[in-house]
Order: sequence, then structure tokens, then C-alpha cells
Amino acid sequence: MRHMDLTTPAPPSGDRARTARLTRHLRARLLDFGPGGPEVCSADEERGVLRARFPSHDTGQVLRGLEDAGIQAAQDGDEVVFLLSPDVQFEDLDYLWGCLFTILG
Repeated sequence: MRHMDLTTPAPPSGDRARTARLTRHLRARLLDFGPGGPEVCSADEERGVLRARFPSHDTGQVLRGLEDAGIQAAQDGDEVVFLLSPDVQFEDLDYLWGCLFTILG
């Protein structure tokens, strides 16, 4: 099992281009679910902040499922907030995507 902390913001002096690519990658992965999947509320490429909703799913249960898979993310109301920094690996985001497929079943 991997451990990913997506609750720490990217440092202001970090690699902004990489952070933007990571944000676009996660956004594309979430949109890949199609109808009934996650709803991307916003994706701030400069700051590496992606907010998503999971219609028809309890946000707390989605977060608990992610935590069981070693992924930490934050909750803000009915949204899950993913904070991406340049040290996140693209493969980690693919792992997150796979975990969501299992959680959202």
C-alpha cells in the first residue's frame, strides 16, 4: 500500500509547471469516470488545488475509503480537496484513480 498526503499545499517556490501538469492529470483522470463519476468543481493549476464532489456517495465514506488505501485528502463541506505538490508522482495519481474505482464501485 502506498502513502500519499494530499493535504499539504505546494510550496510557493516549487515547480509550478509540474504542479500544473499534475493538476491537469488528476482532473483528466476524474473526468474519465464519465457519467455518475466524480464531479470536478475546480482545478487551480497554479496552486495545485483540485476540488471534487462524488454525487450519490457520502463524502466522509469516500475519504475513509481513501484513507484505508493510504491516501489522505481534506474535506470541505461536500467536496474532497486534493492538494498537489511537485513531489507527488504521476503514478500516485493513477493509484488514487484506481482506488476511487473500487470505492465508488
